Amino acid sequence: MIELRPFRAWRAAPDKAHLVGSRSYVSYTPEQLSEKLAGNPYTFLHVVHPDTQGSAPEPADRRERFLRTRHAFKAFCDEGILVRDAEPCIYVYEQTGRGNTTRGIITGVSVEAYRDGRIKVHEQTLTAREQLFVDYLQHTGVNAEPVLLATPDGTAWEALLDPITNRRPDHDFSTTDRVRHRLWACTDVKLREDLQRRFAEIPALYIADGHHRMASSAGLADREQATDVDPKAWCLAYIVPRQQLYIYNFDRVVRGLNGHSIGSFREALAQVGELRPVAAPWAGPGSVAVYLAGQWYSLALPHAEGAAADRLDAARLNTAVLAPVLGIHDLRTDPRVHFVPGTSGTHELQRQVDNGEADVAFHLHPVQFAELQAVADSGGIMPPKSTYIEPKLRSGFTVYSLEDV
Repeated sequence: MIELRPFRAWRAAPDKAHLVGSRSYVSYTPEQLSEKLAGNPYTFLHVVHPDTQGSAPEPADRRERFLRTRHAFKAFCDEGILVRDAEPCIYVYEQTGRGNTTRGIITGVSVEAYRDGRIKVHEQTLTAREQLFVDYLQHTGVNAEPVLLATPDGTAWEALLDPITNRRPDHDFSTTDRVRHRLWACTDVKLREDLQRRFAEIPALYIADGHHRMASSAGLADREQATDVDPKAWCLAYIVPRQQLYIYNFDRVVRGLNGHSIGSFREALAQVGELRPVAAPWAGPGSVAVYLAGQWYSLALPHAEGAAADRLDAARLNTAVLAPVLGIHDLRTDPRVHFVPGTSGTHELQRQVDNGEADVAFHLHPVQFAELQAVADSGGIMPPKSTYIEPKLRSGFTVYSLEDV
């Protein structure tokens, strides 16, 4: 049984909603971050990354840095940039961009569901990063970025949202990345009850994005010994039907050929599987497109048996090419390999190789949700950067207080 928790979000004042929500600050270069902070006094970046402002000395430690975030958040509230809802709500949120529309609910989900496997994972978390996020949640007292969760086929709960989205939204704006955002704050008790009944029939949710955020919420609940009536026993989540989850490929570019010449590397690839020149990049299931010395190739990957994670194309590429031919054994730490979201297009792979930023590029077929589900259901772990998933959520759009309901 999946439980939902309505909550009183801190949200941007209506006239500032298009200015407040921000991408994760790590997605900005230092120059972009500086420009955003200087040009927009309302961006949530002023809260999550206050160290760059003014002449204040660098924080002495992590705790001091996070307390600065807490103070910056409270300043946003005091100034009326963020306003808290009077009653607990379930938030219906719709995002449209790149020709795709995703509609779902923003709500709290129990960390107990994560602990007992009703919220399923497909990615391994890093302990140090997980603990960093636990400290962040503890010292700031807020959760400002939802975990993205998907419901499997056959649940049909999203039709319950139709009457809500037929009325005027509380927020309706577009951001500079040409994404439209619409949000409805719902206090309707019947909707909550109907949603809860439907979600009680769903055996599991699947984490699409935010494994570290989910793990850190559970870690905070453990640290604080939170019971289910405590806000710290719940995690902020955006839940969507899996049909409205858009999974793109995550491609690889590699610097250096591990001592191979272009010719010997090409020969090594031909020993892996059928290698043939192609006029345009295309990667179907079980194959990978390779860009090398100005030419695209199609490479058939060896068949893989065993666990669902081992059968993924990304895992087969690791086993057949990256490790034995290029000497890349740990994608998380090897500086020679970089990852390019499929949304960037194959022209970005060509650009990096043609400009000498990389020596070879690999274009993969996107993982299907059924493959993600099979890995999660079997308790497996995908290779790093196997999926690039949209929608991407904005930080500070709906802020969940960890200190009171």
